[in-house]
Amino acid sequence: MKISNEFKIGVMAIVVISLTFWGYKFLRGRNVLKHSNDYYVRYADIEQLAVSSPVLIHGFSVGTVSAINLDKDMKTVIATLNLDRDVKIPADAVAMIMSTSIMGGKAIDLRVSGPCSGDGCAKPGSFLEGRVKGIFDSLLDKGENGTLAKVKENIGDILNTLGDSLTSPNSNSEIAKTYTQLSALITNLSSITGTLDKSMGSYDRHLNNTLANVEAITGAIAKNQDKIASSISHLESITKQFDESKAGANAGALITDAQNTVKNLNATIAEANKSFTQLSTVMKDMQNGKGSLGKLLKDEGLYTHTLATTKNLELLLQDFRLNPKRYVNVSVFGKKQKAYELPENDPAMLNDTMH
Repeated sequence: MKISNEFKIGVMAIVVISLTFWGYKFLRGRNVLKHSNDYYVRYADIEQLAVSSPVLIHGFSVGTVSAINLDKDMKTVIATLNLDRDVKIPADAVAMIMSTSIMGGKAIDLRVSGPCSGDGCAKPGSFLEGRVKGIFDSLLDKGENGTLAKVKENIGDILNTLGDSLTSPNSNSEIAKTYTQLSALITNLSSITGTLDKSMGSYDRHLNNTLANVEAITGAIAKNQDKIASSISHLESITKQFDESKAGANAGALITDAQNTVKNLNATIAEANKSFTQLSTVMKDMQNGKGSLGKLLKDEGLYTHTLATTKNLELLLQDFRLNPKRYVNVSVFGKKQKAYELPENDPAMLNDTMH
């Protein structure tokens, strides 16, 4: 009997369609070639449980999850379990969602109290109780949980012993000695910083005293500036009178020298004013701790030397005010300059006597 090509094509189409249907159902977790029963479980959260996830009893596969649907109340999820018909499930069985690995694989573990018969077994199409098991509870069984508790207790004892060995003063370990030395070092550093704070306070007082003395000197110069200007004006008047009198070549030369002296003195006063202005600026910077001089003022010896120099400058200016003839030598017609007479109450001599 000859088989037509149309018949062959029809048979092949039926086979392909059947295999496709079986493969689709198999991928969906249902084996159409094997008799099975469906059970339902309601969960508040399925923890990313997927269709075709295995259903296990004591680690043995008895079926798969064939469908997952959201309940009508939108509050729970219903999972359909397709189990082998030969497996009898007790009515009080618990369908526990568990993690099969730390990578996120899920499965359903059926917790059964034992075999069942008759009305004690769950009927196909009925609902089972559903629960979710944590990842650590899934990866560790009860025996392993007890072992983990013992390990945790032993680690706690080890840490306590280690802490005692580190902090106990009677310990002979190198770590304990190092800990003690570090404690002593920190105490010494605290003492050193306290001493430095006191020293810096003393240096600040010395710096303030120095600045006060400099301000007193500049104030004295400012107060005597009118007298210095008056002396210069008087010298200019004298030179002008000599110039008008035309008393001879010697007098003219003397007047010229006097004028040059006055100009030099004016230039000196201007330079002195400029120097004191710059000195005031420098002192402000020194008080603020700027520059090398601000740092050098921390030296007690430099402070003492500066104070002595300031005192000598004050005595020099006072002697210049009291005895200008000692510094400006004006001789008219070759007249001999009167000898310098030491004042009775010379401040410099009084100062030396006091010292």
